[in-house]
Amino acid sequence: MFIGYYELGGKEYCAIYYKNRDGYLQWCRDIFSPMCENIKILDFTIKGKTYKERKGCLYDIAVEWSNTFFSIYCWSYGELAEICDYFYRNGKRYGLLEEFKENAIC
Repeated sequence: MFIGYYELGGKEYCAIYYKNRDGYLQWCRDIFSPMCENIKILDFTIKGKTYKERKGCLYDIAVEWSNTFFSIYCWSYGELAEICDYFYRNGKRYGLLEEFKENAIC
């Protein structure tokens, strides 16, 4: 999954998109307008060949989420719950759960 943020006519929009055909099509429909600006994307795919690399990648995703996307006020409770669940599950898997809880990531 990835999250997208954009501004259209001075109003902020953000949503969760899934990495499938429908998710990409919806993203393209949402940002098609030439008035769309300030487009940001955060990919939630954990990359790396070793456990340490994947843990570092998850940490970087969490930092990007907390620094850039968390402060956007247009998230619904459902979207926030889904993102928090993502960080809870993967934080537990990669030993970052306590740090995520301390920093209000999940």
